[in-house]
Amino acid sequence: MHSARLHRVSSFVSFGLLCFAVTCSGQVEAASLSKIQSSGTLKLGFSTNTPGLITSESGKITGFAVELMSLIGKEMKVKSVTWKKVATQDVLLKDLGAGTFDAVFDARLPQVISDIDQSAPLGCTGGVLFARPGGPSTQAGLQGKSIAMTTDHPYFNYIRNLPFPKKVNVFPSADEGLLGFLLGSVDVVLLDRFDALKMYKKVGPEKLQVSPLLWSQPMYVVVSTDPKKEVTAAINKALNKLQSNGVYATLSKKYFTQDVRCTQ
Repeated sequence: MHSARLHRVSSFVSFGLLCFAVTCSGQVEAASLSKIQSSGTLKLGFSTNTPGLITSESGKITGFAVELMSLIGKEMKVKSVTWKKVATQDVLLKDLGAGTFDAVFDARLPQVISDIDQSAPLGCTGGVLFARPGGPSTQAGLQGKSIAMTTDHPYFNYIRNLPFPKKVNVFPSADEGLLGFLLGSVDVVLLDRFDALKMYKKVGPEKLQVSPLLWSQPMYVVVSTDPKKEVTAAINKALNKLQSNGVYATLSKKYFTQDVRCTQ
């Protein structure tokens, strides 16, 4: 699938740029689960605000990932979970390697990074079609439609080259593309899932629809490599419990009106 190839290339390039941040930063020994439990605190970092998922505003960090990791922390027998926002992904990974954080989470981290362990996905982001009720909800449904995109969108060329008539309207930014859609100049906007769900929750299903994911990008908690993998195993066990007992779905619908776990 062309979109899958694009994502693998993107991940490989990101790997080349970011593995240096972990492997060459004087990495210290990863904190064991027992050390984290003894300290009473699971220290987490992130670098990118993502609507509903995790956001730092006025010194307060909130969102679905924050609440979910607090619940996971309790299942791990950790008294508290703290978060700190840093400027870039490079800084985030260097701080992880240096032991500043026990783990990091960022919706836009690549899926391939050197010298780390990854949890099971906390959820999936990716591209969705944002339209009016009855509008396009699949790639095939874009035939004959006007589509708002930005030239820096990773799937700009893919959408532009789909083998059927359509009109790609290029906007300087995603916000301007969304404004064009809301003003009626385009039929559909290609957006990140969480950007779309933020607007969808605000306006509601009477006026808007969000398609299923056109492609999926899992979002992981990233932990420095531990030979015993105790920390990632504990996170995975807690996450599985919360997904099985319905707590995950309830929390997800609170923030996004739908369950954002990965389904593939």
